[in-house]
Amino acid sequence: MLAHLDDPAPGVAVDPLCFLVRGWIAVDLESENVAAVEAWSGETLVGETTGFYRRPDVNAALALPADTRAGFELFAHQADAKSGTAFELSLRLRLRDGSRTAPISSRSLTTIARDYRENDFGILLDRRTTAVHRRPNIYTEGPSVLGGSGEVADLIRRYAGPPPRRLIDVGCGLGFYGRGLLADGYDWHGAEVDAADCAELARFGLPHHQVDGRTLPFADASFDAALCIEVLEHIDEPHSFLREVQRVAPRQLLVSVPNCELLGYLHDHLAAPWHMLEPDHKSFFTRWSLGAILREYYAHVEVRFHTPYPLRSPSGTPLHYNLFAIATSA
Repeated sequence: MLAHLDDPAPGVAVDPLCFLVRGWIAVDLESENVAAVEAWSGETLVGETTGFYRRPDVNAALALPADTRAGFELFAHQADAKSGTAFELSLRLRLRDGSRTAPISSRSLTTIARDYRENDFGILLDRRTTAVHRRPNIYTEGPSVLGGSGEVADLIRRYAGPPPRRLIDVGCGLGFYGRGLLADGYDWHGAEVDAADCAELARFGLPHHQVDGRTLPFADASFDAALCIEVLEHIDEPHSFLREVQRVAPRQLLVSVPNCELLGYLHDHLAAPWHMLEPDHKSFFTRWSLGAILREYYAHVEVRFHTPYPLRSPSGTPLHYNLFAIATSA
């Protein structure tokens, strides 16, 4: 029996969680009672297919009838293979009576060095996860995180001016930016809706107020600048929100939001920025829409990008995950 394994090619590392097995078998499927071709790793079945199809190149090379279905392909999953190790892949035929042939082809493979099951949502990459996931399992808002963006921290320092400026951080979360700004001598104050975050802010000893999400308990012009870092996209009524922010910080507002312009560039990749899919996002901004709404409250607005996105457009355009706006009264 003639058989050949086209993919995986020799020397190419494979992701054991999902790799293409493709080739051909020159056998009369009917007379030999062949039901399927199976891929095995040791004693573990890692993939199978019953979908044989015509391979004109093989039929011509072997002088087989033009309608011979010699080709096959399947996607294999070897959950037990360890990252950066070798394993043996073999092909067997399953006959219609349930029996199997001895291996008809084999190849030694090496796995990639990374196990993507260690990522967030990595459990979805293992065949042992058979539960049907519902929308709340996937598009959920997790708890606030301690981390933030070093690039944003640098942009805040660049455009807010030197300390000791009075800064109100609206929607400050766990106060990532506040810790650094206070250490640098800024007069930073947090405003946060979430009670759990406020409890953590108190534990960290960070100055803050718990707010109701509609008003800020400060007098007019109490602050030199306001920070709204990844907040505006969560607001139901951005106009009333910005009006209140402008009241307490009329001279300057620094804003970071997800960059909705990415969607136009990523269409060919069939991709969307993960963070943009969260269910709590109410508004989606481009440079122009963010600039337009901010100019209703501040006379001068400049919008730029930050945080490079890992994908580029098909034409090579560099992309960025977020927008950063500098809005000032003059």
